[in-house]
This record gives sequence, C-alpha cells and structure tokens, in this order.
Amino acid sequence: MISMSNLSKYMILLILILSIFLLYPLKVTELSFAQNNQRLTITVANSTFVPLTNTDANQVRVNVEYTVEDKSIENERINAVMKVYAPNGTLVRTTSLPGGFVAENNGGAEGLKTTFQDKSIQSVKANITFTDLTKKIPISNAVTVNLDLEEAPTTGTSLSQNTSQNISSIEN
Repeated sequence: MISMSNLSKYMILLILILSIFLLYPLKVTELSFAQNNQRLTITVANSTFVPLTNTDANQVRVNVEYTVEDKSIENERINAVMKVYAPNGTLVRTTSLPGGFVAENNGGAEGLKTTFQDKSIQSVKANITFTDLTKKIPISNAVTVNLDLEEAPTTGTSLSQNTSQNISSIEN
C-alpha cells in the first residue's frame, strides 16, 4: 500500500517528467523557427537617391550583398523586397524582383531600384528584406538605409561603376 507521503512524491515526479516531455519539444520548435527565419544575412553595399535626367522623376537604388546561412536554400529561387518611405512615414513605393533570383551558394549581390514622380520628397528611408519566392516569408534580416536626394549625376557617371558585374536589378 502507498502511503500519503509516497503518493505526493510520485505525483511530483510524474508532473516533472510530463513537464520535461511537454516543454522540451516546444523549445526545440521555437529554435527551429528562429533559425529558419534568418536563412540569409544581408548588408547594404551601396545606395543612392537621385533625380533622373531623362524624365521628371527620382530614383532610389540599393545594392545588397548576401551570405547564405542555411545551405538548404543554395541554388533555390528567392526574392527581395524594398519598401521606400517618405520622411513622414508614408509608404511611397514597394518594389521587388518579379521573377526572383537564384541564391548562389557563395552568396552574392542583388540590386533593387524604384522610380517615383513626387519631386517634393527630398529624403527617403528604404527597408530591404530577402523573402521566399512568393514574397510572403522573410528569410533574412532586414536592412534600412536613409537617403537624401543627391544632385543629378553627371554624364558618364554610373552607379554600376561601384558594384560587381553580377548585380541584377529590376525597376517597378
């Protein structure tokens, strides 16, 4: 026969064992979600906010370098999303790469640019995140760059002079 003090000990031991089995899988799941969320690390290589010379518009260009942290996405198609905000916090434009791009196993660089007609905006904030191909799930850290409108570029000057040859970009 089990005494009352032994019954209490068994109950406490049972509760501890159940707690370990129930809580441990939750912690492992949380860690796996955290790791999957940042499958790439991105940094801004260079950026500009300039008036275009061939039209009455301004353009934001941001070149982002990435490093693959999760080898399972090497050679997979992913995307990049850039949201450009006015100084008052209003979203001006969202741009991405319509067909996405292939995540190179040794990392690489991607360029995003967007053009807008509102010439009154003298500074912007651009937030860039790499995502899955559907543009819904972030797979990198987010980077932010604050840009002031520069003077119009002189003839012969190009942003691509400061970037690597394999940067691709699309304008929305």
